[in-house]
Amino acid sequence: MSFVLTEGAVLQCSHGGRTSLTTGNPTVTVKGHGVVTAGTEVGFRFGAADLPVPGMIAPCPVRTPDGSSPLPCTIAAPTTPAGMSKKLMVGGQPVLLDTASGVTVSSPSPGTWSVADPGQTILEAT
Repeated sequence: MSFVLTEGAVLQCSHGGRTSLTTGNPTVTVKGHGVVTAGTEVGFRFGAADLPVPGMIAPCPVRTPDGSSPLPCTIAAPTTPAGMSKKLMVGGQPVLLDTASGVTVSSPSPGTWSVADPGQTILEAT
């Protein structure tokens, strides 16, 4: 079994960026924090030192090839099925698990992301 992600979960990119999720689905909560459903990770951006985002813990250091502008990682595609619950759904969408991961868009080549902290250690799912 894996832990379900909730608001406050921390995602990290392969470059060292870390950001906590600031939203979850309030239909199902764990200690007042909404669970995170599959698909909501798409478009999630890791911040940069000079381009912070809400919940940023550590900036993604990736910059444009000439170094002039920040280009922090962005999650462009949903997590693989291994990172989604097969049984727990909210609003018809599977919840994300602490096994979620995927590819990020960044330059000069794609990076990856994973879960550093699920945001809770009470609710587990398969």
